[in-house]
Amino acid sequence: MEINGARVLVAGATGVLGGALTAELVDRGARPALAGRDRARLARAAEVCKDAPTVLFDAYAPESCARAVARAADALGGLDAVVTVFGTVAFGGATAVGDEVAEHVMAVNVLAPAAFFRAALATMEPGSMIVAFTGVVAERPQAGMADYSASKAALTAWLAAVRR
Repeated sequence: MEINGARVLVAGATGVLGGALTAELVDRGARPALAGRDRARLARAAEVCKDAPTVLFDAYAPESCARAVARAADALGGLDAVVTVFGTVAFGGATAVGDEVAEHVMAVNVLAPAAFFRAALATMEPGSMIVAFTGVVAERPQAGMADYSASKAALTAWLAAVRR
């Protein structure tokens, strides 16, 4: 995919990695749409990115992820790539984390990116891209991070299956 002129939705654009990625995309001539959960941070990021369009989403609500894809596509006249650069972490042994936290980690780290990508894949043209930032824990689970490691491994497996 040619970056110059590409229409790219960056979900998590207000974070450190998302901000750096978005800045690089703009430097290379891409046309980003920025997605995040904080309206004020999105507005600041949009100013830095030549008034890029913004969309709000809640990673704990998959339907809002799909809406974000549709709104970004409308704003840019389609999408050539969708990138997810967000997540949440959980520290603690398997018995210490608890079911509620484990559910939240899975929802944010697996179900939300999958919702972005399902919506994108349903509308994007052949040759378009989906990209996810996961983590080294997907391949090298860490002690005291079982739920976080499992969530990143699950997203990696989901992406591998979609790629095939």
